Amino acid sequence: MMVLTIATLNVNGLRRPRPPLLPLAWRARALGERLDATPIDVLNLQEVYFYESVRLLRKHLPSFPYVAYRRGPVGPCGALVTFSRHPLGRVRYRSFAGIVPNRGSLRFRFRRALLSAIQGLTTVDLRGLPVTVVNTHLTANHDGDWSRDNRFFDFQQAQLRRLNATLSRRRRPGLTVITGDFNIASDSDHYPMIVENGARHDPFAATSPVTFHAAFLPPGEPAHRIDYVLLAGTATVLDATTLFTEPETVNGEPHYLSDHIGLSVRLKLTALEPDAAPAASPSPTPR
Repeated sequence: MMVLTIATLNVNGLRRPRPPLLPLAWRARALGERLDATPIDVLNLQEVYFYESVRLLRKHLPSFPYVAYRRGPVGPCGALVTFSRHPLGRVRYRSFAGIVPNRGSLRFRFRRALLSAIQGLTTVDLRGLPVTVVNTHLTANHDGDWSRDNRFFDFQQAQLRRLNATLSRRRRPGLTVITGDFNIASDSDHYPMIVENGARHDPFAATSPVTFHAAFLPPGEPAHRIDYVLLAGTATVLDATTLFTEPETVNGEPHYLSDHIGLSVRLKLTALEPDAAPAASPSPTPR
C-alpha cells in the first residue's frame, strides 16, 4: 500500500495582482514555508508565469526536489508547474490555441483567443508508479455567469473538449489525477463534461467548497468552486481538504497568500502495481 497526497493551487503570479493581494515575490516565502510543512507529495501550481517565479518558489520549497514544466519564451508553458517529492517522468504540454469564442464582440473574441493560446494542460508521469498527474488552467469567465446563454459557455465547452480529447489519447494504465483552475462553477451545466459524464471521481462533490476568496469578487457576487481534483482510475480517497481558506499572519499582519483556495487529496494506492521505470535523481534543471 502507498499513500499519495496531491494538491492544486492557483498562486496568482501576475506582476500586478488584484488588490488586496501582494505580488508573488512578496508572498512566495510564506507560501513555500506553509506548503513545505505539509505532507503533500505532488503540488500543481497555476499562474507561475515567469522563470524568476519558478526560481523563487523552488527556493522556498526545498523538500520538493523535482520540478516539471515545459519551457516557454518567458516562463513555463501555460504558466503550469508541478513540484514533487516523488521522481517525475517526461512532461507533455497541450495548449488551447485555436479555440475562439463564437459569441460576443470582436474585441472580446480576440482577447479570449489570445488567452486561450497561452493556456492549456501539462501531463507528467510519476516514476516507478502507474500514476499520471495533469495540471490545467482554463480561461476565466469574468462574467460570473456559466449559463448556456452566456458568451463564455461555448468557448469553455470547447476548451473542455480539447482537455478531454487530449487525456483520452494519452491515457495510461493506472491512475490519472486531473487538477487545476477550471474557472468553471461546479454547479454549472459544464460539470458533466468536467467529470467526463461520471468517468472521473470528484472527491469534493459532496461538499463543493468555495475555491475563490469572496474578498476578490465584486460586492454581492457569490463565490464558487472553480478548482478541481479529479480521479480517473483506481484509488481510495482517505482525505480531501482545502488549503489557505483564511488570511495568514505574515510579519504580524493578516494577508491572503492567493486569491484562490487550494485543494488537497490524500489517496491510498492499494490496487496499483509499481511501474518498471527507474527512479531519477533530482536535477537542478527544470523540465
